[in-house]
Amino acid sequence: MEELKLIGEKIEKFKYILAEHIELFEEEESPFNLEVSKEVRAQLIQIHADALIHGKAQAMESMKKTGMEIGKQIVDMGIPLDKHIEEIQLVRNLFWSFIEEEVSNRYYSIEILLKASSIIDAILDQFIHCVSISYVNYYKEIATAANESLQKIKENQEVMEELATPIVQTIFKDVLLVPLIGRMDDWRMESMQSTVLQKCEDLHAEVLILDFSGITFTKENNMFLLLDQLVGALSLMGTETMFVGFTPDVVRQIVQLDFANQLKSFLSFGQALDYIFKQRGLALQPVK
Repeated sequence: MEELKLIGEKIEKFKYILAEHIELFEEEESPFNLEVSKEVRAQLIQIHADALIHGKAQAMESMKKTGMEIGKQIVDMGIPLDKHIEEIQLVRNLFWSFIEEEVSNRYYSIEILLKASSIIDAILDQFIHCVSISYVNYYKEIATAANESLQKIKENQEVMEELATPIVQTIFKDVLLVPLIGRMDDWRMESMQSTVLQKCEDLHAEVLILDFSGITFTKENNMFLLLDQLVGALSLMGTETMFVGFTPDVVRQIVQLDFANQLKSFLSFGQALDYIFKQRGLALQPVK
């Protein structure tokens, strides 16, 4: 899509300026060397630009490799995992602002905004996933040589549980997105329940969008029962639940268990957000 390519080229052109903007938003001084930090951030921004210019597949592989490398680096530098994740959220917010401005200035459609944002969110989620895997695995290697590392892994357990359920505010502050990646089993679903319920309460969420497009479901019998319990609990709190990205295999299981009528689902995150825009009588307008 030519519009996505143009946005990607703009990001590529200004990647170092965008990298400097991240530094301005940080509340604490970065533990990285200033020039090294700028180069690393520019590299991450470049991967997102490549995803818009050349397509998502190759960029996902590049981000996987980069995430695995950075996961080891932050362990070696003694940087807490939650500190690094906070910076990633700054990157996400920066991209949202950048794309919204581009759409307004260039009169792009809402579909372009949603498509570009969906691609960037997927790339960032891949990065978070790979950083967390690399972080934990490298810590395990160190733990075999130093028993003290075992304690540090326990201290980061809460952070890892949050990474298993990344929760993102969309362009609506009361609409939250939970993009899930990897294997979904009973244990992870139970862990996700408490995390999601607490976050929805803290942020007064009106709508929660659960994106299952990157999830592999296991065959445990309790899986969809736990999902049904989560939807019911959110409903009692006043939060509407929407689902996106169900695969045909998952859809068949939902239909067999007679959950289909209880779930509001969409093919993609973009469609869900477009539905919310229309539901609220809103539309993006160019800046005059």
